[in-house]
Amino acid sequence: MVAAFEETLLSHGGDPGAVLYFDGSGPDALPYITLVSARSEADSELSAVVGVYEWNHRPLMFLADGEALDKDGIQRVRRILAMRGDAQYLGLFSRGRLSIFPISLDEREAGQLALEVGNASDRLITIPHLINERPGVASSRGWISDVILRLLIGSLDVLIGEGVSDEDAISLVGRALFVRFLADRDLISSKTIPNYDGPVGEAFDEGPSAIAASKWLDDTFNGDFLPLTDGLFDRLSPQAYGVLGDILRRAPDGQLSLPWQEKWALLNFAHIPVGVLSQAYERYLSRHDPKKQRREGGYYTPRHIADLLVRGTFQAFRREGIAHKARVLDPAAGAGVFLVTAFRQLVQERWRVDGVRPQTSELRSILYGCIKGFDINEAALRFAALGLYLASIELDPEPEPLRKLRFDDLRPRVLEFLGHSAVQGTDTVSQDQLGSLGSKVGKEHRGAYDLVIGNPPWATATKVPNWTEILKHVADIAKDRVGHAIPAPLPNDVLDLPFVWRAMEWARPGGQIAFALHARVLFQSGETMPEARAALFAALDITSIINGTELRNTRVWPEISAPFCLLFARNNVPGVGAGFTFVSPHLDEGLNRAGAWRIDVANSEVVSSDSVQRRPELLKLLFRGGRLDLEVYDRLQKKALPTVMEFWRSTFGEHHGRARFTGNGYQRLRASSRVRKSSTDQLPGVDASYLQGFPEISDADGSIFVEPGNLRKFHQTRIHDPRPVELFQGPLLLVRESPPVSTERIVVVVSDKDLVFNQSFHGYSAASHSDGEILVRYLAILISSDISIWHALVTSGRFGFEREVVEKFVIDRLPIVPFDRLNELDRKEVTRLFDLAANAGLEGARDQINSWVGGLYGLSTTDLATISDTLSFSLPFSRNRLAARCETTASQRDIFRTKLNEELSPWAQRFDRTVRVSEGHCPPLSPWAFVRIQFSKNSVEQKSAPEQPRWMEVLNAADEISATEIIYPDRGGEEIWVGKINQARYWSGSQARLVARAIIWDHLEGLLSPKGAVKN
Repeated sequence: MVAAFEETLLSHGGDPGAVLYFDGSGPDALPYITLVSARSEADSELSAVVGVYEWNHRPLMFLADGEALDKDGIQRVRRILAMRGDAQYLGLFSRGRLSIFPISLDEREAGQLALEVGNASDRLITIPHLINERPGVASSRGWISDVILRLLIGSLDVLIGEGVSDEDAISLVGRALFVRFLADRDLISSKTIPNYDGPVGEAFDEGPSAIAASKWLDDTFNGDFLPLTDGLFDRLSPQAYGVLGDILRRAPDGQLSLPWQEKWALLNFAHIPVGVLSQAYERYLSRHDPKKQRREGGYYTPRHIADLLVRGTFQAFRREGIAHKARVLDPAAGAGVFLVTAFRQLVQERWRVDGVRPQTSELRSILYGCIKGFDINEAALRFAALGLYLASIELDPEPEPLRKLRFDDLRPRVLEFLGHSAVQGTDTVSQDQLGSLGSKVGKEHRGAYDLVIGNPPWATATKVPNWTEILKHVADIAKDRVGHAIPAPLPNDVLDLPFVWRAMEWARPGGQIAFALHARVLFQSGETMPEARAALFAALDITSIINGTELRNTRVWPEISAPFCLLFARNNVPGVGAGFTFVSPHLDEGLNRAGAWRIDVANSEVVSSDSVQRRPELLKLLFRGGRLDLEVYDRLQKKALPTVMEFWRSTFGEHHGRARFTGNGYQRLRASSRVRKSSTDQLPGVDASYLQGFPEISDADGSIFVEPGNLRKFHQTRIHDPRPVELFQGPLLLVRESPPVSTERIVVVVSDKDLVFNQSFHGYSAASHSDGEILVRYLAILISSDISIWHALVTSGRFGFEREVVEKFVIDRLPIVPFDRLNELDRKEVTRLFDLAANAGLEGARDQINSWVGGLYGLSTTDLATISDTLSFSLPFSRNRLAARCETTASQRDIFRTKLNEELSPWAQRFDRTVRVSEGHCPPLSPWAFVRIQFSKNSVEQKSAPEQPRWMEVLNAADEISATEIIYPDRGGEEIWVGKINQARYWSGSQARLVARAIIWDHLEGLLSPKGAVKN
């Protein structure tokens, strides 16, 4: 059967090596162990499910024998598999055909679900199409994790509404879920619970039976299992018992014969992995008390994020030979997603080393000896305890008899509460509020762990008491590691960075550190963050960073609007030449909609730790730009030009440490406007009569020049803060803070006369300059050019990262050729270009402005093309994001091939070769596009397209490593195939230049060979 399956798989573009078969499976099947076990049950329709097709270490499609399932069976299997919350598809093999159905909890009949992937000629592209496009994926509302979250919220809200405390409500629901988990897995029956002889599903319907069931749980598993307040069951209302009964009560017939509804009764916990529950618990905690969540900065972690961090670190442990016994700490454990994931990984590694699946005693040894979690949230730790209990049972190959499953108390051996102390003395409470960062975590934890991992709080401006103690502790760690005192600030009281510093203490030397962090550590340029970043990269050997900034507000990390990154590090001081891989996954609509992402390590940047310390802007350059943008930026920097602000200060001077005649406009009165002590009228704000009568501009209409006579007069009687009248005197340059999406440039307005403007503008008054009118026109042309917004995009710590506005300090950092260096011809050109922009509009003058400004900076046409490509696809506006991921047009691919040919031809001619770049044809549904490059002697006729579709080999190789681009030498040594994801961002002229470089650097031997062939 396997041979037939694999033949069918190949005919549909699949890779047999990506299949994990369940028969005779070993430790690699542990994530699917409940499914593997269910297949062996008598008359189980799941026996038809023979394996799973994985992509990027995540399940894509379960594979089943289509001959063994009828129409109703397919529907039932779909629902069971949907309970797992992992793979998106069910593939049925039957007589050489592969029928694919989306996995979902919906009620549609199987006949309505078969995916249409094109006609017969498209069959070869079927699985690559699924991998990259994810057609037919269920909406998030039908995902099991979302269903459980909504049910959990509903149940807990009712209990809390009935007067049950948060902690007791969580323990009650946890106990009911624990019993339901056991019942669905047929581990208990109506005779299991002493002093109760009713159905298991009614055990929590009323007080006496609930007391009996809870006592049995305590006696059987743990005396401290999800603790309850004394006498709680006597105080519960009928409505509260109704909620608990709903959780416990199961629908008949395996929950599969009834139409789908979001009810506890229709879930089957025999097939819901514990990780799904842990994720739902964390999401509940985030939603239940949003104020506390914002204050503590805790965000739930999706299972696949936790799995990626755990899996990445254990690869290093495998090389050391300690993966089966690594000690793991999560210092901000939350509901235990990382702990449960690490526990499962440790069990898998023990199985791999011993060759035998771990039994109950080994599972307890791993749990008690290798897993540790801290948290300040009692509710979170109760959820974490529940997750670890359930995971221990789920991973146990022989969970019966139940009495052998009794657990030791997890507190504080495994889970340690570091929250508020009952002692209310000031010092004690302050220390408690520091949690894992305070003195409660003693010296016994130093160097005690092989791995410190987690998702620490991201909050800022926390005003945590005794913050100075954390600052001092971090400074001491930095000094101890680097050998001398270095600035190691924690800007704006951020909470995640101190966890990284403390992890350097908790992890052993050479151990692993892996955290999900707010991405401000990579990009922010203010509030001493560059110094904080430099200190971190000087003290810790960072090995890899996955920058998820572009994927916020997607299903990759649902409900998270903050930019995030994943950091992997080795707990050593970086050595000379140490570096790390820096990967920035792009938006990928099909993948992201399914909660997946493409982490293209093969085409990542390799960055030295030292360069990050020296160059605060480096990571932002590589994120929003790339290697070519870095080269353009470096050429600009080598000119050592002053910035706008340096020029302005040297020209107009300072007043009280601030540059004169420049600043933001006025602010209207608001609720925070204060009454000044010197005020005689005791009114908020300040008198604005000194500005009345001035024309006022309230918004920019797209014109670069404004005549104040056409504007309304300023009429506010009071404003928030005083603004100097000199700021509003013409000639004036005004810069709009928010670049409009329609123009994709920084908006500037010039007025030769006095003008009042509000806080939406940044102003520069040249009234005191002898050539003020020409000066403001010169600055307007520079700042409105593509070079200016490109410079802001690739260097700003906010624009293109957290915000879509360009602040004044970003404009002020733009390098400029000083005005006094302009000769008479330059000044005439300034006037001509400005008049052209005023009459024809900036869009009409844009190319001429860019060309002149580029020449002023000494940039080539190729440099300007790089800037143009970057702006087209990397500006943070929705139009640019859409343009970046759109399928390429024939014209775009033609431009790419032409540029590639131009770049390669001079090298080919050096060795008496010719180069031909042609399109590699593939089915219309292909998520990839290809070019074929042939080198040959001038006298040799180049071959036509190969007989076999070589693009399929390229595509499989690329999908195997989750690449966006692959350069693939033909086995016959006659050509190179280049495959790239069929999205416009990958097919620009700049991308063609990078591909040409890669070919020249890595495959030059082919040009030099006697045949002129490219060798593998």
